[in-house]
Amino acid sequence: MRLLAFGPLLLACSCAPLTYSEEGAIDFETYASVRVTVTSTSTGSDSANYLASELAKSSGFETVTLDPAVQVDAVLGVTLDVVFAPTVDDQGQSIDQYSATADYTLTASSSPVDSGEATATASTDIDAAESALDGVVTHYVAPYRL
Repeated sequence: MRLLAFGPLLLACSCAPLTYSEEGAIDFETYASVRVTVTSTSTGSDSANYLASELAKSSGFETVTLDPAVQVDAVLGVTLDVVFAPTVDDQGQSIDQYSATADYTLTASSSPVDSGEATATASTDIDAAESALDGVVTHYVAPYRL
């Protein structure tokens, strides 16, 4: 008898709606505008442009700039390091691979607000760098509720 009662209960629970949400890594109302700086000895200046562009597309920041003359609520400083890190596959063949690390700190009024690290590997240095920077963008994704 208990088994018969368990079936409808299980069926009712399986129909419960799921909610996905992201509150945001920071308070985007307080830190609505950000200036991006990227320091890297291993990639060109395009890294800063790439990060700013991606943050403008999908982050919770209302304004993203590279211009140091623009007044902003916070500064996102990123140190990007890309190194050649070949690996060996199962057959003993060498595989060219690059490893990238993006250490980031969001600072407001000379005080750190948020920080972290994003890493990635890829077959080219540009792809590894962009993938690591994508990890920074993902961290600052705009809040949502689905």
